[in-house]
Amino acid sequence: MGMWRSLARHRALVAELTRREFSGRYQGSFGGVAWSFVQPLFLLAVYTLAFGVILKARWGFSGGTADYALMIFAGLVVFNAFSECLARAPVLVTANPNFVKKIVFPLELLPWVMALTILMHALLAVCVWIAGYALLYGVPKPTVLLAPLVLACFFPVLLGMGWLLSALGVLVRDISHLTQLASHALLFLTPIFYGVEAAPALLQNVLMLNPLTFVVEELRLVLFYGQAPAWSAIATYFALSSAFAWAALALFRRMRHGFADLV
Repeated sequence: MGMWRSLARHRALVAELTRREFSGRYQGSFGGVAWSFVQPLFLLAVYTLAFGVILKARWGFSGGTADYALMIFAGLVVFNAFSECLARAPVLVTANPNFVKKIVFPLELLPWVMALTILMHALLAVCVWIAGYALLYGVPKPTVLLAPLVLACFFPVLLGMGWLLSALGVLVRDISHLTQLASHALLFLTPIFYGVEAAPALLQNVLMLNPLTFVVEELRLVLFYGQAPAWSAIATYFALSSAFAWAALALFRRMRHGFADLV
């Protein structure tokens, strides 16, 4: 409960910083918030052209290019959120030296702001997916309303990675380079361009150890297949990811006292 009390105590500050982070990302650009829709659509178009049109890949070796594109897009919603977390988290503290040295600021709020902003962009990407499905197939299935719930169970993972990597990023500046390598590897080690069932039986068990795999599969379940998620599995995943976030926060608080000397 400690990490939730921290949010409750500074909820107004977190809300304001999140609003500024979300609106300020594209401040001064002509497209504004529209870039939040353009970027995932551009990546989707590139991957669909490469895999769906040129390589003629099909989801489960059946279906058409549109099916394949929607399945890829659903996976990219989760992957892009995690990839952004890996890119931003290592420099959360080092990029804000004034918060560390010159003013009294609860540094543990920075991952909250980052994770909430990433989640908001993921929800916008889901809206783009729903619009694409509506154009191709008509009215989406009612289970699309459960997509925010699936993403909510993934939120503690983003939060925990924020605390863990931001703390380690102060101590070891090479963390950001390692996370870039991890992000490239995860793009193909996560079932984005293929389903878990397409992998050999031995590799399927390995893929399920990837924390992104479960969320990707559940999101596709509610968006494309119109099925309810596995509620017990969702609850277990949320509990385990919350435990990870709590452990990461404990490490962050333990290391926080030395940030001023290292930044």
